[in-house]
Amino acid sequence: MEYHTPGVYIREVDSGAKPITSVPTSVPGFLGLFPYNPEPDAIAITGTDGRRQLTGKVIPSLVDSKGAIKSQAPEAVTALTTAFRFKRSQVRDIKALMALHGATRSGKDAPRFSAGSKGKVKIEWAGQTMEAPDNVVDVKGKVITESDQAVEDLLNSVHETFQLDKRPTSARTAADVLAVYGYDFSGARGSAMRSEYSVPPMAVTNKAEFFRWLQSFFAMYLLETSTVEDLVGQTYDDPDDAADAVFDALANDDTLKERFRAWLSQPSVFNFVASVNGFYDNGGSKCYVYLMGTSDLDCSIRENQADKLGLYAFDDMDDIALMAAPGLNPSQQREILEHCETRKDRFAILDGPIVSSGDMDIPASEKGYGAIYVPWLKITKPSWFDGGQDHLQVTGSNRRKLLKTSRNELFVPPSGHMAGVYARVDGERGVHKAPANELVMGITGLSQNINRIEQGQYNDRGINVTRDFKDRGIRIWGARTLGTASDPSWRYINVRRLFIMVEQSIMLGSQWSVFEPNDLTLWKKLTRDVRAYLMRVWRGGALFGKTAEEAFYVKCDDETNPRYLIDAGQVNVQVGICPVKPAEFVVFSIGQWDGGGLIEE
Repeated sequence: MEYHTPGVYIREVDSGAKPITSVPTSVPGFLGLFPYNPEPDAIAITGTDGRRQLTGKVIPSLVDSKGAIKSQAPEAVTALTTAFRFKRSQVRDIKALMALHGATRSGKDAPRFSAGSKGKVKIEWAGQTMEAPDNVVDVKGKVITESDQAVEDLLNSVHETFQLDKRPTSARTAADVLAVYGYDFSGARGSAMRSEYSVPPMAVTNKAEFFRWLQSFFAMYLLETSTVEDLVGQTYDDPDDAADAVFDALANDDTLKERFRAWLSQPSVFNFVASVNGFYDNGGSKCYVYLMGTSDLDCSIRENQADKLGLYAFDDMDDIALMAAPGLNPSQQREILEHCETRKDRFAILDGPIVSSGDMDIPASEKGYGAIYVPWLKITKPSWFDGGQDHLQVTGSNRRKLLKTSRNELFVPPSGHMAGVYARVDGERGVHKAPANELVMGITGLSQNINRIEQGQYNDRGINVTRDFKDRGIRIWGARTLGTASDPSWRYINVRRLFIMVEQSIMLGSQWSVFEPNDLTLWKKLTRDVRAYLMRVWRGGALFGKTAEEAFYVKCDDETNPRYLIDAGQVNVQVGICPVKPAEFVVFSIGQWDGGGLIEE
């Protein structure tokens, strides 16, 4: 700043530290699927000429799913011709063209093609006769030339002689139209432009808010698949008013209530709803909920990134730290894990099978970005549930291990309840505390009992077991990630999640430094801010060491930032932390001495 006029000037100087705040660690994103079969908004017609296949789409009001043309033949012919992008010069069958305008294909009233004068083919129909060059059309009525102009001249003569433009179109099927252009009809099927039903994820903070979201979601879904008149018996011009009317009717109309209960009771939807409720039962607060309708419940949940479907729907939710897809199949569970592994800012909580053995198949995680839990849990049947769980079939030797439910119990996948335990432990102790040796609340039992001896095989492979202890309740008895075998450094859940928190907190808290002059001043500020943050983390008990120097280090100087990195526009900060690890195996050494028993830890 330059000064020219005498006086007093105020200049703000940014001399203080810029505190780094820890990012949320216990906000999960829940993904669920439900069956969705949209009404066709188009009929896809397929035709082939033996060499290639073409597909064109027309609206269902003109052609049905078998390829039959409905009442509006002229409009259907125009629509099919447009859908296949046929040009006039592409006509390959004059006999089929005349049939399209009322001619029969056989009998005395059918058009006749025969040899005419030299170099000509004679065409006779409805008392009219014309001749065409035999190098353009043959005696079977097939166009045999590749010359567009020759075809145009032939069609002009045919239309003028037989007055085709004045004859009504008599096509009955899409095959009649395709034949004119030399294509055979292959098939027809209904298709929808939108094959999935999806709305963006919503943040909810308690069970009541979650249930209102479910009602609102179902009301919008009903409007997508039915008319508002059929639902509430009234017409609304404003879509929001229509949605509000259906939402209100869900609480008052018995028919809609039953439809809502039936929708909630579908296996995939029930797993989703029960898991989110289990999250709140175990101490959860905020979470994001997302349901996607699809015709194939075993589909990939990666879906389309451009349309923000499936896992990509969570791309813009930066505060999500956990991911769960309750009850989805193993390949979909694997996709959840890979999603977290790719993003590096989230941790996947996966469901194992309802009944398992220690040699069960599990997904792999290179850096431990997920954990898997067995067995499933039992809960008391909710008042809104209508149906059973006959779809849960256990076969083979594992069938004997299944602990049956009572009349008023249901099985639920464990991931939602585990996410709630994560949130509870984070709030009470911190992310550095392993979410294990913790009671699982809101449940009545387990689908399988796994004893101490059996658990050894599970634990070695990174499979976390929930066990029922006499007089101590049902507790999570494992704290390992799926990175156990590939990299022991990321063996424990709390270590992986602590690093996610520290990395994301430093990254977000240091955004102010982008485009700052890359000099000693910047290096000192970054060192100061990161040290101050890690000091708080250490004092909170998350880092191991008697002193701060033993617990972490931060280095940002001319050694970490040589000239070639500065010229490349980079500033390099090296951070090392020593995380606390869970006391997974507590060992006491017991010996004898003359004065009594001696116990050494």
